[in-house]
Amino acid sequence: MRPNLGRLVGALAAVATAAAGLVPGPRAQEPGPAVERLFAEWNRPDSPGCSIAASRGGATILGRAYGMASLEHEVPITPRSRFHGASITKQFTAMSVLLLARDGTLSLDEDVRRYVPSWGLPERVTIRQLLTHTSGLRDVFLLTELTSPSDGSVTDRLLALLARQRGTVFPPGQYSEYNNGAYLLLGDIVHRLSGLSLRAFMQTRIFRPLGMSDTHLHDDPMEPVQRLAIGYTAGGSGLRLARLQGDLVGNAGLVTTVHDLLIWERNFVAPRVGDASIVAAMETPVRLMDGTPTRFGMGLQIETAGGRRTIGHGGGDQGISAYVVRYPDDDLAVAVLCNRDGIDATALARGSADAYLGLATRAAPAAAAPVGSAPPAAPLASHVGLYRERREDALLRIFLRDGVLRGSSGAGEGDDGWPLTPLGGDRFAIPDTTIVLEFSGDAARHALRVLGERPTPELLDRVTPFAVTAPALTAYVGRYASNELDVVYTLSVRDGALAVQVPGRRVIPLQPIAPNLFAGPLVGAIRFARDVGGAPAGFVIRAHGAMNVRFERLASVR
Repeated sequence: MRPNLGRLVGALAAVATAAAGLVPGPRAQEPGPAVERLFAEWNRPDSPGCSIAASRGGATILGRAYGMASLEHEVPITPRSRFHGASITKQFTAMSVLLLARDGTLSLDEDVRRYVPSWGLPERVTIRQLLTHTSGLRDVFLLTELTSPSDGSVTDRLLALLARQRGTVFPPGQYSEYNNGAYLLLGDIVHRLSGLSLRAFMQTRIFRPLGMSDTHLHDDPMEPVQRLAIGYTAGGSGLRLARLQGDLVGNAGLVTTVHDLLIWERNFVAPRVGDASIVAAMETPVRLMDGTPTRFGMGLQIETAGGRRTIGHGGGDQGISAYVVRYPDDDLAVAVLCNRDGIDATALARGSADAYLGLATRAAPAAAAPVGSAPPAAPLASHVGLYRERREDALLRIFLRDGVLRGSSGAGEGDDGWPLTPLGGDRFAIPDTTIVLEFSGDAARHALRVLGERPTPELLDRVTPFAVTAPALTAYVGRYASNELDVVYTLSVRDGALAVQVPGRRVIPLQPIAPNLFAGPLVGAIRFARDVGGAPAGFVIRAHGAMNVRFERLASVR
């Protein structure tokens, strides 16, 4: 349940000239006061900021910049500043795969194992499922945190981890869940089949033909980039330089400008790279096995904003917030790139689109829709507690802070979670999602229903306090190995509680939830199995994104 921041010469914002490949508008519009107000918070010489550009009918109607590309060197952002685009990369990876499919080099409905000889997953996962976030692959970034730290290529390590897995989070095709590892794997498949690095393939087949001269796939973290907006993130008492994810490409890695992104958006209207059938494949929401539609196409998200259909994608990481979107029915495209995490680039892009489309307000999200005559709400404090979904042992903590009800995935208390918006009665929305939490109000059981995350509601029960005696805890002490993660965990008793040590990482305290079930940060829920003699023989990690990763107990060494 879920889900990731010279002094100015003249004015901070400057209107850019039209980018190559875009037709200059005969009456290019100055951004209205509404757009200026949206970016006012970042229009300062002591802050990171954003670049924004927009086009309509292929004509550039906006190109402005706010804030600083480098606080250290006092360099302002301009419309020509380059930014890291994070997950905006995925649509370019999807196009690369679809170009190979059109070439006859691969088939979208083939199993991954045909293209990756080391692939060990017994379930059949297709290229199409990787593209549409329906593969069920475990979260590769969580997997790497569950293993020992190591040196070398980050990409090679993550790909090897994916190939070692013997289970999925859900049966492929059954659900839709955003997956970075799928796109990392797709990038590797493009490399294997084309004989080119993903960077070279995109340069040859996409960027150069479109004239996107300020765009490349950044596969060398030590390579300098001219006009790059340095990323910043909040830390300590102020801003800190952001640290990016090494050489990862496919799921991320794009370096680009807002005007190059407008050239790319125009390609969906009048394709010069790819063709109408590829564009249609990317922009068509995939359906699950039961026919339920999702909001994912191939590398794109199909949604509704301000009552209008949108096709776009965002990107976020340390020091990155980005969003590029097209309103196909209005022939409007907007790109926003920011060099600080925590800036809501999606809201900035949509708010700017609203200004050009003459929308005063945007339609409320589904989760915040009116609920009619709801029954009287129970006191907020009555909802506080730990809740568990029995089928997958998913845990949700509900707590009060400063009079606001908040939620947090997992059993621990190490994060601030997210506020819950009251909808009336005992129903609450998770902001910026379609997820609604509905408390039953039954004091004896106090179940919680989660609506909007999956096709059918999920039921969670309140966890009652559970204690484990000291002798019982000692029975779990030992060393446990996972072939899927290539790691050995050590379990011990510390300060009267069971704890797990991931090699090279901090000790994780575990909280007893039920017989043979414990939970803690990072690992989620840990469920033990016992041998015929009743001794703990192993366990599975049941974390969101890494379901049922198996560990077997090693024989004691005396």
